[in-house]
Amino acid sequence: MTSPINRLARRVSMALGIGRQTADTDESQSTPTLQAVLPGGELRADVPLMQSYGFASRPVPGSDVVVAFVAGDRTRGVAIACGDQRGRPDYLQPGEVVVYHPQTGSNVYFQSDGSMAIRPKNKKLEIDADITVNGTIEATGDVTASSISLESHKHTGVKAGSDETGAPTS
Repeated sequence: MTSPINRLARRVSMALGIGRQTADTDESQSTPTLQAVLPGGELRADVPLMQSYGFASRPVPGSDVVVAFVAGDRTRGVAIACGDQRGRPDYLQPGEVVVYHPQTGSNVYFQSDGSMAIRPKNKKLEIDADITVNGTIEATGDVTASSISLESHKHTGVKAGSDETGAPTS
């Protein structure tokens, strides 16, 4: 017969597992679930994926997962962390933070000097809001507003001397 201490030790040792996601997440429920294989080939399906408030991601098969098992019961697992070392940035300096997309490399990078960079892989960034800038704006390309180019627009009503021109046109 197993002693109570041995049973407790076994439950504690079974409380966490590190494994690999084996299939796409199931997003059909309010809490997504995943399937993971743990050491020894232990396969666990329909494992709820808990995420930090305000953050959401959909990990892909092959991602690493940490599964916590309630009271060491291997039938009651919850994925509490996931990551994918295949696309992890390798350029961070101590204290730096990056939110990144493992497959494309797009990222929001908080650098150790206090600056930040937004780097979309496809070079397109959409902001659906009014913008207020308290500082200088520098552009290496053209700036366009209401179809009028800052670099190549023309003006109406051009006169010689110190008169003012008319409004810019496209």
